[in-house]
Amino acid sequence: MALPQTASTGESPNPTADTQRSGRQDWTWLAVCSAMFVVAWGGNQFTPLLTMYRTERGFSELAVNTLLFAYVVGLIPSLLLSHRLAERCGIRGPLVLAVPLSALGSILVAVGSHDPALMFAGRMSTGVALGIGMVVGGLSLDSLSTEPGRAPRASAMSLTSGFAMGAAASGALAQWAPAPTVAPFVLHTALCVVGAVLIARSAPGPARTLSPPSERIRTPLPVEFHLLVIPAAPWIFGALGIAYAILPSIVATQLDGFSSAFSGLLCLLSLGLGFLAQRFVGTTTRRSGSARVIGVVLVVAGTLAAAWAAATESVWVVVAAASVLGIGYGLTLVGCLRDCERLAPAGRLGTMTGRVYCLGYLGFGLPTAIAWLHGSFAIGTTATLLCVAAAALATNSAGAALLSITRRRQN
Repeated sequence: MALPQTASTGESPNPTADTQRSGRQDWTWLAVCSAMFVVAWGGNQFTPLLTMYRTERGFSELAVNTLLFAYVVGLIPSLLLSHRLAERCGIRGPLVLAVPLSALGSILVAVGSHDPALMFAGRMSTGVALGIGMVVGGLSLDSLSTEPGRAPRASAMSLTSGFAMGAAASGALAQWAPAPTVAPFVLHTALCVVGAVLIARSAPGPARTLSPPSERIRTPLPVEFHLLVIPAAPWIFGALGIAYAILPSIVATQLDGFSSAFSGLLCLLSLGLGFLAQRFVGTTTRRSGSARVIGVVLVVAGTLAAAWAAATESVWVVVAAASVLGIGYGLTLVGCLRDCERLAPAGRLGTMTGRVYCLGYLGFGLPTAIAWLHGSFAIGTTATLLCVAAAALATNSAGAALLSITRRRQN
């Protein structure tokens, strides 16, 4: 008598093996999210310390904002090249490298607290690590997920939670712990050790193989990406640059020695609200597109509120502006990443994601630009922020209008 066919039952012939594969995949997912979390922590832990370096170390406003922007110098090349590195070397190697690089950045900043050049080098190392974590980590999550929208949302939430917790812990340690220029970076280095162990013990090899360079088809990127996503990207981290590099300095004289704690609080508030906003973004195309549009509108509204705060020097207006900017950041980031996943031709997701992050991080140059305009031409913060809001509204409206005209001509 013939034995019944196992396949006909619709069950796995080896449920134990399937369970083991699922467990390994869950462990890998956790390890990748953890790596993204710790490199994001390192990227943002410096932000609440700006006021401390300005008041206690005697650094100028331009100097501290330049150090804030310094990691973008390492970040942008890393974002542009990381997906190619993953195609050649696989995902595991770059991720294993990213976490120690982030720890090295913390060590250099802590050791060089009186040496801006050494701090600049440390911030650059942090930026390189963050770029690898963003792009390669995102590609790894995408390769592990079969549910549309899950990977972009997990990527955005891992980064946002790392940004938030790093800033909050750093601000608290700088305010109340001994050795405020060292303690935050020691904590991050310890977290990097844990993250390195997790990622080294996992096997983040993609379920869907990345195309090698020789086989990658250079498909042109969609017009919708250029006209809708690209104009929104610079305001992702531009919103955060305003929220916790410009707003705290507006009311610094009213904080009675609690400037570091207040800066950390603004970081936690804006990023925490951004994290919650990302948590509730749907995975459908319609809702992800709406997230980007609503996010940009909120960034404009938050920038206008920041201009009002600069004019009134009100602590409560500063808090309100940071809250709106944080939600705008969260929605714009996850909306742009979801649009990249939806629009990307075969083999181009890494390129599109890298460009979004590159343009996004250029927004962190806003505090430096505003400080330079104020110092060189005596242009007030209020007037500059009003111009920033107008630029955000104009660029995104122009992109949407051009896309509408292009579509009408094609039809």
